[in-house]
Amino acid sequence: MVVSAVQGLLRTAMLTVRRGLGLSVQLHTEDRRVLEQMILPEYARRTDIARILFVGCAAYTQRYGELFGAREYWTIDPVARRSRYGSRHHIVDQLQNLGRHVPSAYFDLIICNGVLGWGLNAPEDADVAFAACLTHLRAGGDLMLGWNNIAPRNRVLPDDITALGRFDRVKFGPAQTTRWVVDGANRHVFDFYQKLVGAPRNRFK
Repeated sequence: MVVSAVQGLLRTAMLTVRRGLGLSVQLHTEDRRVLEQMILPEYARRTDIARILFVGCAAYTQRYGELFGAREYWTIDPVARRSRYGSRHHIVDQLQNLGRHVPSAYFDLIICNGVLGWGLNAPEDADVAFAACLTHLRAGGDLMLGWNNIAPRNRVLPDDITALGRFDRVKFGPAQTTRWVVDGANRHVFDFYQKLVGAPRNRFK
């Protein structure tokens, strides 16, 4: 956990310096390209998504809300100093405590990328966090989970988290797969879930 925190701080510090110098603060990795150029724009095109929660803040995530225009874009991060990278609707807290800040069934979409294994490291914490996502997504709402399938980031696997088993897996539009594996050193994986009432259906058909 200490190593993860230090790496995260160093990465954020480096990007903050680049931003102060007027340089790009993007992460130039294939998984980040997929997220920024394919996944987020696809969600942004959907007219049924009005309230979005993005989990975790850093210099390179600061402009993601712009993709969603005038829609209600929230961010959450437990580290107070990262508030500067958050949205106008920003929560300083852990995802596990989402219920302290919004009512049930509030969000249409929750994006949780690079958090599992990077701070959300204990099975019990992950279970509570994703149970909170289930509670605070509306029926038919979507959860996107991005994680690194490489040690030590994969000590808690999504398939072993009880709360995630209460979601339906859903095929994501461009890839038409419920699990999008991106080539690269960190073996990043995007998993797509949906909270449904009644029989499962594929929103992207």
